[in-house]
Amino acid sequence: MRTYRITDYGVVPNSTALQTSQIQAVLDLCLKGGGTVIIPRGRFYTAALYMHSDTTLYLERGAELYGSDNCDDYEVFAIPAGVEMRSDMELITQYYGTPWETYRRAIISAYGEKNLSIIGEAGAVIDGANCYDPDGEEGYRGPHAIFFSCCENVLFEGYT
Repeated sequence: MRTYRITDYGVVPNSTALQTSQIQAVLDLCLKGGGTVIIPRGRFYTAALYMHSDTTLYLERGAELYGSDNCDDYEVFAIPAGVEMRSDMELITQYYGTPWETYRRAIISAYGEKNLSIIGEAGAVIDGANCYDPDGEEGYRGPHAIFFSCCENVLFEGYT
């Protein structure tokens, strides 16, 4: 499998700019044949990223992937054809009056994908930055850190 270090593709460590599209472009290199996407040491700001089958997201020691604190930055990805969401999310509207689709907002998402890993060395962090959504669940809850549904062979390991 191929390896892609995000900084080799124009993603800048410790920038205060949101780099969602640049990081997603690297993840998209794994669309055909999979691969490992490496997040090196440094802080990287992003919003909604989508992982494809046969992909490993690898956070090196000291890598920090921080989510945007603006809910509007998070894309709600389309559910692929043939994937049936299995949850009670449709009830969110009844409980909170929020469209259930927005409940799927996350820093990292995947639906119906296979062979996914998110692995971090000691000191690696994925942090949702306490994103506040006044229209969210319980009048607070913003995007998830990770939202995978109907995925097979998933590994989460080592990061905080």
